[in-house]
Amino acid sequence: MKASNRIIINTLAQYGRTIVNMILSLYSSRLVLKYLGVDDYGIYALVAGVVSMLSFLTNSLVSSTQRFLSVNRGVGNVEKLKEVFSNSLTIHLLIGLVITILLFCLTPLLFDGFLNIPENKVGVSKILYLQVVCMVYISFIASPFRALLVAHENIVYTSLVDVIDGVLKVVLVLMLPFFADKLLAYGWIMFLIRLLNLLAFALFCFPKYEECILPRFKNFNISYLKELSSFTGWIMYSSGVIAIRTQGVAIMLNKFFGAAINAAYGIGSQIAGMISFVSSSFNTAIAPQLMASAGVGNKVRMWLLAEIESKFSFLLLAMLGIPTMFEMQSLLELWLVEVPDNTMMFGCMFLSMQMVDMLSNGVGTVNRAVGKNIGRYIFLTFTPKLFIFPICFVGLKYDMPLIGVCITMVVVETLSMLLRIYFMKNEEGFAPIKFCKSVIFRSLPPVIISGFVCWLISLMIDFNLRFLLTYAIAIPTFILSTYIISLSKWEKNFVNSIINRILNK
Repeated sequence: MKASNRIIINTLAQYGRTIVNMILSLYSSRLVLKYLGVDDYGIYALVAGVVSMLSFLTNSLVSSTQRFLSVNRGVGNVEKLKEVFSNSLTIHLLIGLVITILLFCLTPLLFDGFLNIPENKVGVSKILYLQVVCMVYISFIASPFRALLVAHENIVYTSLVDVIDGVLKVVLVLMLPFFADKLLAYGWIMFLIRLLNLLAFALFCFPKYEECILPRFKNFNISYLKELSSFTGWIMYSSGVIAIRTQGVAIMLNKFFGAAINAAYGIGSQIAGMISFVSSSFNTAIAPQLMASAGVGNKVRMWLLAEIESKFSFLLLAMLGIPTMFEMQSLLELWLVEVPDNTMMFGCMFLSMQMVDMLSNGVGTVNRAVGKNIGRYIFLTFTPKLFIFPICFVGLKYDMPLIGVCITMVVVETLSMLLRIYFMKNEEGFAPIKFCKSVIFRSLPPVIISGFVCWLISLMIDFNLRFLLTYAIAIPTFILSTYIISLSKWEKNFVNSIINRILNK
């Protein structure tokens, strides 16, 4: 199958998964908020968020394992692939065990006054915390199998598993009214779904892929472990900074405003997460080929794919993100039984941060694929994100409004995006000015045009289902302006060929 065909099929599979899961997630979140209430939902978001500050390790290991598998698949060495997978699975099992033990040990510290949780909910919250810690370890074990599927570009199967995950979540959440302690029952539901995901990935990969083997002593390679550990350490640092920033701000808001604010913060993050699947689906489909190009030294194709990843990721996200920002309040009121205060503001903040990040996403993928100066690059481009803490803490201490926290997070994210481009300037084949012109400057006009159209609609028209009209006008306007203004001649030809292929079939 041609590379372009694989990207199209995998992207369509991801989009299908995204649309179905978005609908299921919207419905299940509505049910969970209805059954748990704002306070219990805020407690779950806070407790799960504390653990997710460290579960970024699983994302780091997936990214690292996929990178080494994709690069070696480009070379075509099966024995090396077996060695990579075997050692990766060993690392996942060991690091996951250590982190799980550490998380268990943190239980007294977190629940004896550190977290702002109502006294009558502390006991249940501790059990919930232990449930989520077990989910983290299951995620560690599942990570190398997911990485293997992505490296083989088997996005169809991962999408199928994710859709089944969403269906199960809705079905099981509908059973919550039958439980006395709904918060605890919800924790068990999430634990069960995570366990089923692991089984679905492992039972598929072992018979399907030759390199998928259990850890063996003969495959133990200390030099590879050192290389993977070094690479993973820096990927872990970058993911850790993002997790600490996001959940650290959640804890800071909790200390200043109580558990109710975490419900708004958590739902806002969830909204951005659901919509960002539109762009992350494309990233997942294109990343293995970009890394394979780096593995065989094809720098021209690598940088071409990096530009495509950055531009199309941003445009796909902005296409839905811009009208969603203008219609978020009406969508929230339609979606949720009770909309927590400030949810719209946090949703717009997270969406803006996601869009800014996408503008240089391909550059980050190249850095991981090449693996050159990765430590220096990640340290200089991700560490500034931590400046949010002193700025927001001082601001809140002196009665800064919540909108100030949102503006600070978006501004710092923009700075990090620009630093990501600047610090890759010495990489062979990369021209920062050309990249900015091709990706950033050519991607902004559709955003401005679509935003202006949405603003006019919100100013001139007002009825209950206005958001349908906003999407119906804004999305085609965005697509048309993107095709005319944002795409290069080569990209227009590529899009035309895809459209012709679909129409012919």
